[in-house]
Amino acid sequence: MKKTLQRVFGQGIFYTGWKNAIFSILLVIGVYFTSQIYALLNHGPAVLNLHTVLDSAIPVVPVFVIPYNSLQPYIYATLILFLLFKTKYFQSACLSMITVWFISYGFYYFLQSEVIRPVLTGTDIFSKMVMNVYAGDNAFNDFPSLHTSLSTILAIHWVKVNKPLGIVLSIWTALIVASTLLVKQHYIADMIFGLALAFGASRLYLKLIVRKQAK
Repeated sequence: MKKTLQRVFGQGIFYTGWKNAIFSILLVIGVYFTSQIYALLNHGPAVLNLHTVLDSAIPVVPVFVIPYNSLQPYIYATLILFLLFKTKYFQSACLSMITVWFISYGFYYFLQSEVIRPVLTGTDIFSKMVMNVYAGDNAFNDFPSLHTSLSTILAIHWVKVNKPLGIVLSIWTALIVASTLLVKQHYIADMIFGLALAFGASRLYLKLIVRKQAK
């Protein structure tokens, strides 16, 4: 039984040493408190206006509120699984997310942006869900898109952990990224810079933590 557990959880928090466990727990705390800063910055006045003609051409597709709202469960499930089974990937993902959060917060504080949302008149369930998103999130903290960067970080790490599953989750991540535009929570510039941050941070920490361990 013990050998079976070690084989399954051998790269997780319970079998990789107490120093590694303490570092991982500190990252759990760091992720939680870093995420809470978002609400403190989610107000005007806006400094940047990143709207383009292409943004105007993108329609509202209310059904995309489903992938949009899936980000938090996606984050929680991924980090818990990585912590239990692949702690080094957990650490890399957490550090990537924290780095992206703080870079984004710098923009939100010094170069705040705003999205002009449409007035929705639909009475279907998806339109009502989009209205709930608008009601619960001010129209600021837009550039760069955290929905884009955080979900992409998770997808990049999943591809490294399990390629077949990573491909499936990358498709879902693409829907999350698309949803930021299709529910009018972000502009194209927000999405593009969010992607750049995700790939840059993930590459850095995968190299520093995961590849370093492999050596």
